[in-house]
Amino acid sequence: MRSAKLLAPLMLALFLLAVSCSTAALETEFVIRLSGTPGLEWHGGYMVVNAQGQSVSTSVQGRLPAEYRARGVIVSVSFQKQVENGLLRVEVLSGGKVVVSGETTAAYGVVAVATPR
Repeated sequence: MRSAKLLAPLMLALFLLAVSCSTAALETEFVIRLSGTPGLEWHGGYMVVNAQGQSVSTSVQGRLPAEYRARGVIVSVSFQKQVENGLLRVEVLSGGKVVVSGETTAAYGVVAVATPR
């Protein structure tokens, strides 16, 4: 009887470990690449949803080119030009391949894209 009482918590711990490992395996390493007119000023951000459904948002600003890394299941990005002229291109890559992209040449244009689930 005593061994059964010790075995139950051990089995539960192993089950929880297996579940957490399997959800982490669903997550992907993403690269968010901003390119276009060199030196173009922009601001915006990206949100990453992890395998547990939690989201983390990050605000960023800078000049082209720029690159960010994120790990999760879904990535949603939105960036806006801070000038009238020039090209802003946004690509989200996984495994070195472009998953989703968008671009704008509009004055103060916005690029918003999200990866499929």
